[in-house]
Amino acid sequence: MSAYFLGIDGGGTKTLARLEDSQGERLTLKSGASSLTQDLDGAINNIAGLSRQVLARERVRPNQVHLACGVAGAGNPASAEKLRQRLCSLGFASVQISSDAQTSLLGAGAGTPIVMVAIGTGSVAMRLGRDGKIHQYGGWGLAVGDEGSGAAIGKSLVRALLWELDTRGKAVSALCQQVMAEVGKDRSQILPWLQRAGSREYAALAPAAFSHLPECPLARDIIGKTAAEVDRLIQAASGDEKLPLAILGGLADKLSPHLHPDHQNRQIPPLGTALDGACMLARQKALQPSIDPLC
Repeated sequence: MSAYFLGIDGGGTKTLARLEDSQGERLTLKSGASSLTQDLDGAINNIAGLSRQVLARERVRPNQVHLACGVAGAGNPASAEKLRQRLCSLGFASVQISSDAQTSLLGAGAGTPIVMVAIGTGSVAMRLGRDGKIHQYGGWGLAVGDEGSGAAIGKSLVRALLWELDTRGKAVSALCQQVMAEVGKDRSQILPWLQRAGSREYAALAPAAFSHLPECPLARDIIGKTAAEVDRLIQAASGDEKLPLAILGGLADKLSPHLHPDHQNRQIPPLGTALDGACMLARQKALQPSIDPLC
């Protein structure tokens, strides 16, 4: 019986699924968001539905397919296990659930040793060492982490605005005036915004900081400190190994020029995507003996 490999990349904005056989790609489909953090049940239903669509289109039976899913929010063991059980119930030959950061790491280096830093709404760094072990740094979320991320830049901008309002009675800098137009001009407007704002709302403010470079001192200060936080993530993830460095995410191109020269010199273009990494995991699982007859 022929074996197939289904890789899934699930994130906060879209989900991709690719079916491969021994010769390579057969079909790739796309659907909406599937973050286990934002909407657990919706994400599970979306991933399960997309998996069924792929199999139906290619007329492949689930028991022929090894599935690997890299999905946002899989760091929560309970959420990851709930997704795994749902997919196992569909009859796949094997099911693996990992974070989208791990599949991004594997894809970025095509399975070879590398340091990967993802900078977008949030931030996380990972290392696949020469010993084959994977280590993660950061990725704790906006409340206590996400250093160097778009959300962190947004929080810094809002703090700067509030300080100008408190000390000057108005938004003085052009940058804070732009932020004020988004979050409100006084306490009656700003406090409700703060109550409902999450990572995406803060990250949506980040482009304003870059748009005021290089003239605005406030923008230079915020972006400089943000780049220093990314440098610290890279340094921690690198350890004693001088591995190639891949920087991914929506802010990668914007922040890279502000990083330490040593880190800029180590950068390489990613060799693959998170979806490539998920397919790689599925293929690796197919080569391993399984003691679980269900999945």
